[in-house]
Amino acid sequence: MTETIERYTNAWNEKTKQEVKAALVHILADEITYQDMNTPLVIGIDAFVDLVMSSHEKVPSRTFSLLSEPEYFDQHCFYSWKINIPGHGEFTGKDYAEYNDENKLTRIIGFVPTL
Repeated sequence: MTETIERYTNAWNEKTKQEVKAALVHILADEITYQDMNTPLVIGIDAFVDLVMSSHEKVPSRTFSLLSEPEYFDQHCFYSWKINIPGHGEFTGKDYAEYNDENKLTRIIGFVPTL
């Protein structure tokens, strides 16, 4: 799961829709769901790619990185990450995720910082 979460976090830094989808297709289940306090429920890889691209539109120069080693067991995972926004600083967030037997993420609940 550590590699999956690293690849997931790095996918948020890809710049084009094609690059984002290529990075995510191997680590997200087709039925992936995502939600955070600012985002209505996102269902499916294509909707998830749109979410990442929307993030680029809102904050084009931001970058994400993994902050803590993922903790996981029995298809549950928890980890911390940070977002760096040039000129505004670094902010930390956390995700809870669930994954399947193929180590593909099936559900992500984001606890995002107030920017």
